[in-house]
Amino acid sequence: MRRRGRAFFDRPTERVARELLGHRFVVRDRRGIRSVRLVETEAYVAHDPANHAYRGPTRRNRSMFLRPGTLYVYRIHQVVCANLVTRPGEAVLLRAGAPLGEVRDRPSGPGRLCRALGIRIEDDGADAARGRKFLLFPSRGRRGPIAVGPRVGLRRARARRLRYLLLESPWVSRPRPRGRGRRLTSASPSGSRAGAKSRRSRTTRRRPSGGGRSGVRSVGR
Repeated sequence: MRRRGRAFFDRPTERVARELLGHRFVVRDRRGIRSVRLVETEAYVAHDPANHAYRGPTRRNRSMFLRPGTLYVYRIHQVVCANLVTRPGEAVLLRAGAPLGEVRDRPSGPGRLCRALGIRIEDDGADAARGRKFLLFPSRGRRGPIAVGPRVGLRRARARRLRYLLLESPWVSRPRPRGRGRRLTSASPSGSRAGAKSRRSRTTRRRPSGGGRSGVRSVGR
């Protein structure tokens, strides 16, 4: 099967983040070949306060301004995370994958995904479009329904719905989305049954405001 080239990445970031779902991401080095089927991504776009490139190029984020298909790898709290660059200053975070035969660790979550694939901080700047170590291949067969919701673990721009995942995959990281269909909201501790029951109890004691529907929408990278 022919690998994805530069043109696949050189497109709107949100579109790439969605279309990456189901793709096979392969790491090939002296230790062997490891691969996953991508089941969860997040988009980081222009004018996005949560984007590492929001304030322009720095020594840390310089890979985000290289060619589409470049691997941007960074470390946070001793955890390594990997992104695929799309347009200059924009990238898609690889959040989770379904392990294929060569992967033994659970690749659910960006740090665990990198650990399972053996991605290191030294891989920052590698070329996944034409390089030999990282390769991306199109999805095979049915992907299943895709859910879209808020990104996870951010302080800024948390409400932006740029998290994409395969709804039926058991390998999606936590928190898993709640609801049904393609338009979902992201789960949170307050979204538990106990929390929901408590909110319903408080709601029944309040007089209807007459203000219509709330601003919360069910949405469904």
